[in-house]
Amino acid sequence: MRQSTFDFLGNLDTLLAVFIGAVLATGGALLAEIIQERTNRKRRERDAARFFGDILMSIDQILDFAFRSQDLGEKWGSITIRLFKTGLKEAEVYERNRERLFDISDMKLRGRIHSHFLTEIFPIEALIENCEEFTAIEHALGGDIKFSKKETEKSKARLLELQDAREAGLAALKSEHAKTDDLCKDMEKIAKVNFSALANKNNIQAPPPPPKDNDNLAH
Repeated sequence: MRQSTFDFLGNLDTLLAVFIGAVLATGGALLAEIIQERTNRKRRERDAARFFGDILMSIDQILDFAFRSQDLGEKWGSITIRLFKTGLKEAEVYERNRERLFDISDMKLRGRIHSHFLTEIFPIEALIENCEEFTAIEHALGGDIKFSKKETEKSKARLLELQDAREAGLAALKSEHAKTDDLCKDMEKIAKVNFSALANKNNIQAPPPPPKDNDNLAH
């Protein structure tokens, strides 16, 4: 009986050791998985912040070129419109990758990023449409087709409306544009990079002027 008892206790010790070893192995594997998941989540968040910061700075520089072109040449000339269109195309990169916002854990920051993009994109689209309509009306009034006095007055009134609308749109765009630096600084804390330094290092050049056959977009 005593030998059986010792054998039982010995087997119990072995079983207990195996159980403890299994628990430790399972716990270690679970802990390693949690750490790996946390590391991957942080990496995705950092990459997303860098991605959106790069896009914001790129659009920011293109808009700077557009605003500068308004001071140097025709305020609503073909080069300015081309620059606004370039900025709009750059914003499409954001639209195609918008789901990556969810990799950023800060809900308020996600909302600010999305709101900022929308508040910049809408005025740019409106400015382009207004300028194209303005040009079309001007060409129609200056063309060979004769309009009645009433139609002419209506067209001129529409031109004034478009002028006011694009000036208001430009003011709204500049106001939102001024918020880009603060937004990028908040993203720098996550991205671990200095977006302003990267932008200066890349030294993005202004897009080339449009071909001469696009000169009819002037005004």
